[in-house]
Amino acid sequence: MSLETAWDGDDVWVSQIARRPVELAPLSPELSPQVGAWVGELRTQFTALGMSISLFCRLHPVVDKGTVSRYLNGKRVPAERWFLDQILAMRASAGVPVTDEVRAYMVDLQMAALQVAHPHEYRVRKVNDELKIAVTRWKEAERYAQALEHQLTERTQTLQDLRTETEGLRAAWNHDRTRYHEEIASLAQELELGRDRVRQAEHRVQVLSDLLDRLEAQQVARGESPADTDVISQREAEEMRGRLTNQLGAATLRTAHLQGVTAILTEVFDVEQVVQVIIDVGRTALAADRSAVALLHVDRAMLKLINNSGIPEVPGVGAPGDEISLSHSSVMTMAINSRRPVFAESPESLKAQLLDAGGDEAAIDGFVAHSDERAWIGLPLLAAGRVLGALRFSFTRLQKISQEDGVFLEALAGQCALALERATLFEHEHRTAETLQRSLLPDRLPVMRGLILAQRFRSGNRYVKVGGDWYDAFVLQDGRIATVVGDVMGKGVKAAAGMGRIRNAMRALALTNPPPAAVLTGLDRVFENTEDLEQITTLAYLVVEPGTGEGALALAGHPPPLLISPQGVPLLYDGEPGTPLGWPTNRRQFRFCVPPGHTAVLYSDGLVENRKRGLDAGLTELCSVVTEAPLEAIRSPHMLLDFLTERMLEEHEQDDDVMLLAVHVPS
Repeated sequence: MSLETAWDGDDVWVSQIARRPVELAPLSPELSPQVGAWVGELRTQFTALGMSISLFCRLHPVVDKGTVSRYLNGKRVPAERWFLDQILAMRASAGVPVTDEVRAYMVDLQMAALQVAHPHEYRVRKVNDELKIAVTRWKEAERYAQALEHQLTERTQTLQDLRTETEGLRAAWNHDRTRYHEEIASLAQELELGRDRVRQAEHRVQVLSDLLDRLEAQQVARGESPADTDVISQREAEEMRGRLTNQLGAATLRTAHLQGVTAILTEVFDVEQVVQVIIDVGRTALAADRSAVALLHVDRAMLKLINNSGIPEVPGVGAPGDEISLSHSSVMTMAINSRRPVFAESPESLKAQLLDAGGDEAAIDGFVAHSDERAWIGLPLLAAGRVLGALRFSFTRLQKISQEDGVFLEALAGQCALALERATLFEHEHRTAETLQRSLLPDRLPVMRGLILAQRFRSGNRYVKVGGDWYDAFVLQDGRIATVVGDVMGKGVKAAAGMGRIRNAMRALALTNPPPAAVLTGLDRVFENTEDLEQITTLAYLVVEPGTGEGALALAGHPPPLLISPQGVPLLYDGEPGTPLGWPTNRRQFRFCVPPGHTAVLYSDGLVENRKRGLDAGLTELCSVVTEAPLEAIRSPHMLLDFLTERMLEEHEQDDDVMLLAVHVPS
């Protein structure tokens, strides 16, 4: 098969061509050294193809034999790299590719030869090359600018959303604070009114006592003995004195009871606790045999009993159930519907009032006949003109209810209504904040070879508002793992919302520029623009390489991480703790290695600090607890966190959220 025939087929490779030497004319000695070096390397590559100039031109009709001959003899240096590229491509097709170093070397030779042989074309070539580079860089810069613009738009929108949410929460908080201040002022006014009534009663008793003393002195001056006076009048005067004294004592006792109840109710934040206080007041201050509390469900027009034992089951009538319809005539529904206290001092009085309210006479007679209760009190729970529910006190004896008793009971109902409203709002806020806090925490931790992550989160007890403790763990672009535990000081929805803002900013900064010092510096700027100056936020940020455990750590006023060896030896990080976010400082990062077999533990201050235990004592106790951990717990980060949580909290009341995040590098 001839050489020409071999190149007629579409699928014939150079490796199939019969090789034969290519004979080229000798180079002219007048060629410059640069041109000679270029042509020599060009001839070497061309002759290695084993083809003639004619065949090359036949395969590439865009060039003629004369031009190729001038290229190979050095009489013409091509300004473009097309000729060189085709030769190198054919060599690669033949199975002998040229390295990038050789290609770059030949391009340099060509440009040097072009500069000497054709200076003008050389300058045009250089300008074209620079223009291509500039266009390429311009396109890359444009794409990068578009990406930055997109990120900026997203982050601006996120910041605006967070600001809107913050303003809404702040407005709600200001509204609640104003309302509570008004209620406190109203209660203080009512308390002062009660004290005035006590002083008036004391004054009346003192005036009457002085009057009796003067009458007795006048009788003695006239020579009359007490036996000669009107015995009935004297007895009546003594009885009056006794009654006034009893009234004064009762008024003073009621005032003391009301003050005590107010003090207790201001410290409870749970509906069950408020109900228990009401039951205790009914038993002590009123000597009631039973006390019941019910909350109003407006949409269903129903009363829901909080404590069923407050209304006993009556033979022949049955138990009232958990819910009482407002259409059912009872002491509590009458108080709700009329928004006034209901006092029934006897069964006859109760029956008359229930009949006036539209009750069924047969049902009323059955209740009165079979119940052991003989007197009843029903009080509506009103807060800012809104009905919350009702109180019910009952007695197994006839009970006289004076006007002073009525004033005391209304004041008591007002205090209980405020306490129930506050407890209901607190529980609602607690649930909302806890839901928000948990929704902002990651659903799962990253799973990858060479690293095991574990976390434990224990929310504060139901009587403590949810805080801003949080943790996060995610994979960076370079394959390392970023872990963080933070604490936004404060309680409730505000702290949880602040935690969400800092967490989102943390992720965005870490994925853009992951070094811990750079991330904390960026968070300082975010904090200054989005958070209150009074807000204190701390965090520990650790970046770890899977497998090796090599990493970097930065602290912003947070408790130090704990490193635990495979033998259970604890080591607290003793580097610079840093300052909370937003405080002017030069952020630094430090090397932190988790060697294979070791475990690093990040945690919130709720683990080591509470009302009875300072931070230093808590850190000392934490290290002591680690030394007592069994080896199977040391080897398992999940078991280790369970052990640390239980032991650190078992003898202390938990008054804050507890957050732990373990980073374990398998050996």
